[in-house]
Amino acid sequence: MTRFGIEEEFALLDEETLVPVPLGSAAIDALTGGTGTFPPGSTRPEKCTGAVKKEFLTSQVEFATSPVQTVAEAEKQLRSCRSALTDFARSNGAVAVGTGTPFGVGPTGTVNASDRYGEIAHWLGRISDTHHVNGLHVHVEVPDAEARVRALNAVRPWLPVLLALSANSPFADGCDTGHDSWRSIIMRRLPLFGAPPQFVDADHYHATVDRLIRAHIIPDAASVAWAARVSARYPTLELRVFDAQLSADDTLLLATLCRALVVTALADTAPPDSHVHDTDAVQTSLWSAARWGMDATLAHPATGEPLSARQAIESLRGTVAPALELSDDRAFVDEHLARILREGNGAERQRAAYRDSGVAGLRALVSAPQPAAA
Repeated sequence: MTRFGIEEEFALLDEETLVPVPLGSAAIDALTGGTGTFPPGSTRPEKCTGAVKKEFLTSQVEFATSPVQTVAEAEKQLRSCRSALTDFARSNGAVAVGTGTPFGVGPTGTVNASDRYGEIAHWLGRISDTHHVNGLHVHVEVPDAEARVRALNAVRPWLPVLLALSANSPFADGCDTGHDSWRSIIMRRLPLFGAPPQFVDADHYHATVDRLIRAHIIPDAASVAWAARVSARYPTLELRVFDAQLSADDTLLLATLCRALVVTALADTAPPDSHVHDTDAVQTSLWSAARWGMDATLAHPATGEPLSARQAIESLRGTVAPALELSDDRAFVDEHLARILREGNGAERQRAAYRDSGVAGLRALVSAPQPAAA
């Protein structure tokens, strides 16, 4: 069975104001068995499984699963980390939030001290000051280099559908941005965010990245920020279009769909129609998905004709159904797609909570307990 891995980024926010707070290093220390920092009388959280790492800002934490073959394996690791991180945050007057952008108006972002992050901050200039964004990345293992690029070409037209389904950043600076994925709009300031071009083969992909490095557009291959890319570190296709997610179930649904899309792509040897799926068509659909979420009008991934995001989600379900049957994930995907179609994506759920009870309602939603896996 094709293996996959998940990387989730979380924001640590003050529990009253939902403003970013620099607790990332303390959280990592606590969750990896270090000394940590806890108020008197608080309980140290259990050490979580998986890799807990620094992210770009001191208010962030990244969690990465090990490579897994089943949803159950991924769920165990995700819930373990989310539960421990929730406990740590509560002990420190904070909430740990899976959201693409924080709600509160925060200070200038403080970049974590490291040679790499320092180089990126220098590269981005003032962009770094307000780069409060949190994403979800899904790696799908594809051992063959040519197959990785073939899969990248095939998933490109589906990226707007995946964004519409997963958009989860409606708020920033204490107000509604009007966008379902404000993170996606912020990320457009980066040199390479959005739809990757279509590539002829692996040599074409790597020659393109090398040219961008030589042209001083990006510092290295790991800085490619397309919504999907060939991983610079692992034999994987990496889908990066997603906002960070409110719940482990949301994350697991997206990871399962990613694997099924890649498996489906590799089973189809016919090249995608480059005229239907030119980069501009995918890019404009990504903007529409970021703006309107599941109410967006997108380009049909097969024909290029306009269709609603909800129709596109149903098309996605049908396209990957055989792959989901093979991995025994069909029932899981059907259950959680039905939930999101009924309750809304993360942005819709955040807006509903804020509409009902203001910041208190939003706080209750984003700080809901994350139960550990059974």
